[in-house]
Amino acid sequence: MPDPDHCTISATEVSALFNASPYVTRWMLYHKFANGLVMDDAAPNARMDWGKKMQPLILAQVDAEKDMKVIPNADDTYVRRGLLGCTRDATIICPDRGPGALEIKCVFDYATWMDKWHGGASVPRHYEIQLQTQMYVGDDNPEFINPSYGWGLIAVWVCAEVHYFERQSIPKMWDRLDREAYDFFADVKAGREPDAYGASVEAPYVTAMFPTREGQVLDLSADPEHVTTSELVSALKDYRDIAASHGKLADESRVKLLALARDAEKVLLPCGVSYRVRKSGKGKTIVPYVPEQPTAPPPTKDRSVLHAG
Repeated sequence: MPDPDHCTISATEVSALFNASPYVTRWMLYHKFANGLVMDDAAPNARMDWGKKMQPLILAQVDAEKDMKVIPNADDTYVRRGLLGCTRDATIICPDRGPGALEIKCVFDYATWMDKWHGGASVPRHYEIQLQTQMYVGDDNPEFINPSYGWGLIAVWVCAEVHYFERQSIPKMWDRLDREAYDFFADVKAGREPDAYGASVEAPYVTAMFPTREGQVLDLSADPEHVTTSELVSALKDYRDIAASHGKLADESRVKLLALARDAEKVLLPCGVSYRVRKSGKGKTIVPYVPEQPTAPPPTKDRSVLHAG
């Protein structure tokens, strides 16, 4: 759950700082804080509704199986530490180690369990980052010298079975989270917009934020930093030619080029490469093209040569 006061990065958003989230990128997060971008990644759906309904049952199961006291966050209290914050599902109390962060996940099909969780062999990276952030934020009780939790637990309900992933604190990672959050808000304050990551989740926001204006030209043809963008335009054509095996690369390239164009219809790049932005269904597409060159006047005949002899 995001910070209702928009002054910290929540545990569910932190993975976007590393472009490790399947739902939010650093570019999207920047526009949320800089320009009020409203992201609908948390839009209600049946699985989310059932996950919320099942959460109390799973918390009770954790309490019983782990023989530890589980304190649910019944009113969804948001806690902060510095520039980071979180809404934990619950706090779990271990007699030997004290309080820990407890995060509940629901997986409703084995295909997702095998694909995203590798059958229980690993935890998706964004969930690992989320739990470490919750542990770092800890308890905002002013009486605590160190509010952070030293451990955490992810409890995953998978088709009527609960699997547990226990984690210890990683201080070096906490330092990294702190630095990334500080640098991020410094970028927001200075207006340093990050490049679009190229994830397909960015595409609807790029399209909505920057309506293309017919005739608008973004001339980057003399900018050496965009020689790599010229290569990207050329690569996009190749990706489309072999789209069956490179569809993901084609989509990433399209989103990056749309974000660069913003509201421009044409983008001129070095090396004679350029592209147009065209409407396609409800979105936009990229069309590489060669700018028209002025027609050179016909060569003038050298009369001195004609009359030489």
